[in-house]
Amino acid sequence: MANYTGQVPDIAARPLDWMERAVCLDEREIFDDPSREHEARIVCVARCPVRSQCLAYTKETERGLHRDQRDGVAAGLTYDERHRLDDTAQHRQDDGDPIRLDGTERCGTHLALVRHLWLDEPIDSKCWSGEVYREHGNRRQRTANAPDPEPLPKRTAS
Repeated sequence: MANYTGQVPDIAARPLDWMERAVCLDEREIFDDPSREHEARIVCVARCPVRSQCLAYTKETERGLHRDQRDGVAAGLTYDERHRLDDTAQHRQDDGDPIRLDGTERCGTHLALVRHLWLDEPIDSKCWSGEVYREHGNRRQRTANAPDPEPLPKRTAS
């Protein structure tokens, strides 16, 4: 049995304690690789218990920053989506147009999924299945555009 020391245990919550429960801590390589954005979005949406806190933190820390000052996927949104949704962000002529959400985004579209993620709304199955369908199409497109692999050298009889 431990001896009583008279000290009060430190149980105060700290503002960033939620980060210790973030699923991405053990999967950082997924979140920084642009070719794995869909995989990172799945981790955020389906598995992370602190996505809401991550979203609030990301919005606060990235507010006003340019796209080049943002990295990877955070709270299920790509760096470019977060930049285009931030109405205080610095923009250059070669940046994509800002994303304006007005509530008329049709579920099943990419824009509706982005709206759900940005406003921390529940992701309905129609929006999520639209994301999965888009990713399969993107994967087929990447495969179709990939160069043909080098043919294997012919084996010669020894």
